[in-house]
Amino acid sequence: MKWIITGGAGFIGTNTAESLIQAGDTCFVADNFHRPGSRYNLGYLNERFGLHVDYLDVRFPDQVNAYWQAHAGVDAVLHLAGQVSLVASIADPRFDFDTNALGTFNVLEATRRFLPDARFIYSSTNKVYGDLRALPVAEDSTRYRLPGFPEGLDERLPLDLHGGYSCSKGAADQYVLDYHRIYGLSTVSLRQSSIYGGRQYASEDQGWVSYFVQMGVERRKFHTCGTGKQVRDLLHVSDLVECYRAIASTSRDSLAFGQAFNVGGGNRASLSLIELFSLLESEYGFPINYTAGPPRAGDQKVFIADTRKITGHLGWKPRVSISQGLDELVAWSKARWAA
Repeated sequence: MKWIITGGAGFIGTNTAESLIQAGDTCFVADNFHRPGSRYNLGYLNERFGLHVDYLDVRFPDQVNAYWQAHAGVDAVLHLAGQVSLVASIADPRFDFDTNALGTFNVLEATRRFLPDARFIYSSTNKVYGDLRALPVAEDSTRYRLPGFPEGLDERLPLDLHGGYSCSKGAADQYVLDYHRIYGLSTVSLRQSSIYGGRQYASEDQGWVSYFVQMGVERRKFHTCGTGKQVRDLLHVSDLVECYRAIASTSRDSLAFGQAFNVGGGNRASLSLIELFSLLESEYGFPINYTAGPPRAGDQKVFIADTRKITGHLGWKPRVSISQGLDELVAWSKARWAA
């Protein structure tokens, strides 16, 4: 199978390309190298697999069209390229819009024109549901809970776009679904929860699990927003790659296409910040050093994905446990960051 992967030198893209190449697939990987960590992953893919990562900025349709024309016969387009930071979207909303909304439109148009039979997988976000402030929240000693949603949140939750990042990703999400309805493309939008794993060069405002693991490995003091009881469900990147593979191998007449799916680890893989810190302290053998501040505006107190819809359509389920996934991430972080 042949793939185009945009944003392919990012955390998810690198892990996906590695897994697909090892399985015998062909990957055409492109990135604009905007995030600093992409340079490390560029070197890794080249040295480990001899894979050349091409320069491509999805904001510019001429670049996208030329790349798509040069790779006729591709079976799947995995569109990961995007501006992923909420903080950055506030500081530079034009770049956020051009990358996420316009960039996705450019990629969809190129796919419609040059690769109309390809499966199209879009990396959306749970932030399209807004801050969820209307949902009743209970508070326990270590976490917030949503008593009305014991299985997590499903796709019937209405979109509620808050801020530039949510608006730009939400607009792209809807374009992806509409290109199935209007043009018949085999599109899927994955509203992803917290993805974690190795080869993520995280920052304070993006990639929270990897960032906190790194801070612990380096024994650095760091800052958190809110009480630390905020909860997310964690999905190991290898499980996400298997989800991509399941979509790419699905027949074009599948009812999965034209659908949005909430994708995460579910209840069994949910953690609050406080609970994560407790696990890491047991792993490291020393306390995590942090200070807590006011909550971040628009933050969801709880998001746990109900994944029953995608399981019903594709048979996909997450497999990697929290303990296994964190052990792997800690090992990678120690190899990368420990003095």
